[in-house]
Amino acid sequence: MSLKKAFASVLKAMRATRMLSQKNLAEVSSRTYISKLERGQCSPTLEMITSLSAPLRVSPLTLIALTIGAESGQSIKTLVDRLESELTELANAGVLDNLDIPLATSPTRKPNASSPKTRYTASSFQQAEFCFAD
Repeated sequence: MSLKKAFASVLKAMRATRMLSQKNLAEVSSRTYISKLERGQCSPTLEMITSLSAPLRVSPLTLIALTIGAESGQSIKTLVDRLESELTELANAGVLDNLDIPLATSPTRKPNASSPKTRYTASSFQQAEFCFAD
């Protein structure tokens, strides 16, 4: 299965599970574009994946993980374990320090109960092309 088709399957399944119509997702983009995504006729940008994640009530990372799982047949647990391993290696190499991204929440820092949960919106991210090769 191609990544386009895998993303199409994930998007359709997520939309159905959340009982959303294509029209509901059209608030993010046009219904025609949503339909093309669901038929695997086009590839979403990272910005679009991020925008779609909000009404689907998941993180963009979840949409990508589900897509890769559907395309490769790997379990989500395997993908998450690999992600964690790679991020640890990158942290040890200093990449995360260069990006000023912590690997984990500092134990001295307590979460603020009054702080809002992370919301993913299109305006939070710069647009980037995310192409799926056939």
